[in-house]
Amino acid sequence: MDSAAYYALWIKGLQVICWPLDLILSILERPFIPKGDPAPFPVIFVIGIHRTGSTLVSQVLADSFGFAPLGNFATLFPRSKYLVHLLLKRFYHPEKPRKARKYKSFYGISSGFFSIGDSYEIWDRWFGKDHYNRPEQISGQKLKSMVEYFRGLQKAWGRPVITKNNRNTLMLETIYNSIPNVFFVMVYRNPADVIQSTMQASRDFFGTDETIWGLRDDKSFDLENYKDKLDAYCHQYLDLEDSIRKALNKLPAEDYSVVQYEGFCEDPATFQKEIMAKLKAKYELPDNNKGFGSSRHYTSRRLYDVKLAEEINRRIRDIRTTQKAVDAQ
Repeated sequence: MDSAAYYALWIKGLQVICWPLDLILSILERPFIPKGDPAPFPVIFVIGIHRTGSTLVSQVLADSFGFAPLGNFATLFPRSKYLVHLLLKRFYHPEKPRKARKYKSFYGISSGFFSIGDSYEIWDRWFGKDHYNRPEQISGQKLKSMVEYFRGLQKAWGRPVITKNNRNTLMLETIYNSIPNVFFVMVYRNPADVIQSTMQASRDFFGTDETIWGLRDDKSFDLENYKDKLDAYCHQYLDLEDSIRKALNKLPAEDYSVVQYEGFCEDPATFQKEIMAKLKAKYELPDNNKGFGSSRHYTSRRLYDVKLAEEINRRIRDIRTTQKAVDAQ
């Protein structure tokens, strides 16, 4: 188990310890939360299919842009949206250089008190504990609670908020139509890499890749519906890719940016400048930008199987060819 995994366990322990304090603070802070219009800053959602590298992208963006990260610190106080953030934000110093090893993560949780992460302890309050599927229904009260949470965060921090959670990829329209000033950063990665990494995640969580880990575009998705497990993994990825493309096409182009993970690792500054240019074209941002990092980020290839990648790419081509033939009929 690597250091990020140990840190994830440590954070889980702290969450239990902080639970009573969080409950008390969430009650005491109510009179202090400023009323009025939402803060004029964007909320940046870094999203993407699981295992696309969205955690790394969100970490780099949070550090370089100086935005308020929704991560480890926030998960210790998932109900508190104002007072604890107002008091402790002075200890957040994104301008300090972060060593490359600090960008390691363990399935959406990385080391660092303020490090950004999946923060399911917060999102589960509104979207439920099923981390693979869209919630069947979200009440108006939960949506209102979500909006008020981000409003409180922005009032406390006085700067844009950046958050990352892969399940939110399934919730683009709901989030966009609920939270003011939303901006999405969609992360894509080579499909063969994503699928191989998903198969490894299945083995890590379930002890076998016969049970499929990760997001589903449709709740009825099941391995038994396909000729073999690799076919199922390919369909899982392609169905999600199609769903994301349809959702993005409904949004104004100025409200999202697309990041190719491999390109971002090679030249992060180019993508950072593009994202910042879009944000500045629409919003007046506080001067918290710490500069764009130009150093490359190296990704592990230890799990990469060349023959398996070739087979995955062949399967994807065959599936797409079949889909085009069906659509043409």
